[in-house]
Amino acid sequence: MIIPTKEECLKILKDNNVPDNIIAHSKAVCDVAMKVADLLERKNIHVNRDLVTAAALLHDIKKVNSIDHVIEGYEFIKSLGFPEVSLIIKKHGLVHLQNEDFVPKTWEEKIVFYADKRVKNDKIVSVEQRFGYVKQRYNHYDVQKEYDFTKEIEKELLGEEEI
Repeated sequence: MIIPTKEECLKILKDNNVPDNIIAHSKAVCDVAMKVADLLERKNIHVNRDLVTAAALLHDIKKVNSIDHVIEGYEFIKSLGFPEVSLIIKKHGLVHLQNEDFVPKTWEEKIVFYADKRVKNDKIVSVEQRFGYVKQRYNHYDVQKEYDFTKEIEKELLGEEEI
């Protein structure tokens, strides 16, 4: 398994002209993901931290000027030779959750999916606040199923703990 380092991920983002605000968002997602990984490891659940870090940093690499940033990001990172990272990117979004191939299943996939739902712009917020923003921004889009799914993931990852 080849996983880019944190420095390599940041270089990939810069080399692909990812705007600073999306890089800031991705760094915040990475911070949340590491807090969740810490919590799981305290419960003796092994997490591939390098894989989580890379996927968290690269998850929105195709956010700008794309029709489907999840698919385009997945394909791009896979083309760079990082198939394990690309699979997590494929499973970080809300739009494709009805398709089983896009549902996060591993700890690493769930961590990145969840961490992304805890960061609005570059600020850590509650799932409720994040979904309020999603609903407002994409008002034609009913997010109840996705919200419920995210709350299930939250309970599985955090239990009664908070980050």
